[in-house]
Amino acid sequence: MKIEVQHLPDSVSIITKFLNSDYSVASPATSEATENIPLLIFLHGSCERSSILTKLKSAPPFKYFNPQSEHPFVIVDLPCAPNYARSKDAWQADDLEALFMHLKNEQPFDLSRVYLIGYSMGGYGTWLWGDSQPVRFAALAPHAGGLGAGCPKAVSLFLANWAKCLASLPIWISHGDKDDVVPVERSQRMNSLLEAAGAKEVRLTMLVGKGHGITENMRSRELYDWLLSHSRENDNTALSQPPPK
Repeated sequence: MKIEVQHLPDSVSIITKFLNSDYSVASPATSEATENIPLLIFLHGSCERSSILTKLKSAPPFKYFNPQSEHPFVIVDLPCAPNYARSKDAWQADDLEALFMHLKNEQPFDLSRVYLIGYSMGGYGTWLWGDSQPVRFAALAPHAGGLGAGCPKAVSLFLANWAKCLASLPIWISHGDKDDVVPVERSQRMNSLLEAAGAKEVRLTMLVGKGHGITENMRSRELYDWLLSHSRENDNTALSQPPPK
């Protein structure tokens, strides 16, 4: 796996609020043409906000892809910068959309197989961006993510509307059942709302005995096999496997 540092051009940086201009791209150990390779975007948690890129290279999911040939993704990981006026801020859908359009123009990948995973604040970002632009993704995998507008722990009065927007997407939700940072009820509620909205495929995995720190779950080969089983080639949500039980 080859990891390179890329730089957002000024034309993109100037329209974003909380994205650092540098980000990391990991190319898979494969000779396949890059335009045929799935894209995996990872959104980190609040503790990695403004992290230097060398730190992110040793963080999930990068550290679980050596060698990467068994799971051929282009992986993009980027630091979210804090709003220093308020000490911190979370992922913003407009920022992430600007990043995606830049990647679409500069980084060849399979547009029908774009996957989004995130942890903690990044789990919130996964919900947020997925709700804002569900047409972008083949599948989502939020981990320990808060829900709703505002900070990651906020709960919106409009979560039922979020669920309706997300119902067409395969979603695998993971949460530690002992999480005392982002209450597990956040994920349970969204799972129930998605089911009520007629979601074709939604899965909630409760990690027994685990607290908030569940990034080790991203080591699971099952997670990446599940992501790769989905594409947007058939009615926007082509499933090659039945929904997991």
